[in-house]
Amino acid sequence: MRTRALHIGLLTALLAAGSEIWLRATPTRDPPRAAGDWTLSGVPDCGKHLPSDRRQWRGISGARRICRARYQGPVPIQLTLVELPGTPGATAFDAWQKWPPSQPGKIGFYKGRFFGVVESAADRETLLRFTNALEEGLPGRGEGRW
Repeated sequence: MRTRALHIGLLTALLAAGSEIWLRATPTRDPPRAAGDWTLSGVPDCGKHLPSDRRQWRGISGARRICRARYQGPVPIQLTLVELPGTPGATAFDAWQKWPPSQPGKIGFYKGRFFGVVESAADRETLLRFTNALEEGLPGRGEGRW
């Protein structure tokens, strides 16, 4: 019985180490340079620290990287793109589930390891058009939107 517990403990440690190695080997991703009719305006502001106005967002405290970017096009749009490691409790799906739906001028979405929030004074249809185009430039499978 004790040997079995030891084997399970070793296997768990190996899986954790392997997943950490995999995470470090996976390159981070900047926001796409273009999304439909919009183009990136300037250099995205990326880092590991949460901007003060984003600290209240639930589910992103374990973020691997957070980028803020502005896009110019038919209307200006701001994107906050959060790259999460995918470990339990730190997934894009988890952050998306905790994002409050139906906020005027904002759409939350997730795709693969990315959780994002699109903000603008534009109407919802325009925000959705931008979000759809943006998701095409991100790896993974698009699955949800609020």
